[in-house]
Amino acid sequence: MADLQSALLHWAHVHGLVGVFAFMFTENMCVPFPTEVGFIAAQLLISSGRVPYWLAFAVITAGHVTGAAVTYYAGRAGDNVLVRRFSHSQALMRARQILQAWYAKYGALAVLFGRLVGQVRPWASLAAGMGQVPPSTFWVWTVIGSMIYSAAAMWITAVGWEWVVRHPQWRVPVIIAALVLFYGVIASGLVVKLVQRWRRKGAKYKGGESVPSTQTEEHGEQKQ
Repeated sequence: MADLQSALLHWAHVHGLVGVFAFMFTENMCVPFPTEVGFIAAQLLISSGRVPYWLAFAVITAGHVTGAAVTYYAGRAGDNVLVRRFSHSQALMRARQILQAWYAKYGALAVLFGRLVGQVRPWASLAAGMGQVPPSTFWVWTVIGSMIYSAAAMWITAVGWEWVVRHPQWRVPVIIAALVLFYGVIASGLVVKLVQRWRRKGAKYKGGESVPSTQTEEHGEQKQ
C-alpha cells in the first residue's frame, strides 16, 4: 500500500491541481476517462495539506464545466472537427436518445441529470449543443450538476481511500477489480461494435449474392 500511496503522492506532487483539472476536462471532451485518478490525486493533495478542500473542489468543478462548455458550443456550431468525429458514434446516439427522453419528461432538468449519470456525462454536453439547448439552461444546470457530482465524488473518494489504507490486504483485489471494470466495459463495447459491423457486412454480402441468382433465374425463364 505504501508503494501505491507514494506513487500517487509523487504524481500529485508533480502535476498538482493542473493534472487534476486535465483529468476532469478530458472526460467532458467525449472521452470516457478514469477520472478517479484525478479525484484520488486531489484527495492526497488535501490530506497532505498542500491545498485546501475548497480549492480542490473549485478546480475539479472548473475542469468539468470547462470541458462541458467546449463540447456544448462545438455541438451548437454544427459542422466542425468534434461533431464530425463523433456524429456517428453509437455512444453519442444513445446519450442523445436518453437526454431527449429526459428532456421531454423533465424539461431543463435533463441537463442536470446528464451531469450526474456516468454513462451519459462524457457525451451530455455535445448532445445538448447539437440539440440546441438554450445557453442559459445549459450553464445553470451544468454548473449545479458539476458541483453536486464533484462534491459527491470527492466524498466517496475520501471514504474509499481511507478504507483501502486501513485494509492493505485488499489493495491488489480492489485495483484489479477497478481496472477490469473500467477496461472491461470499453472492451465489451469494442467487441459489440465489431460483431455488429461483421453482421452488417454479412448481410450486405448475402444480399449481394441473392440479386444475381434472381436475375439468372429470370433470364433463364425468358429464354424458355
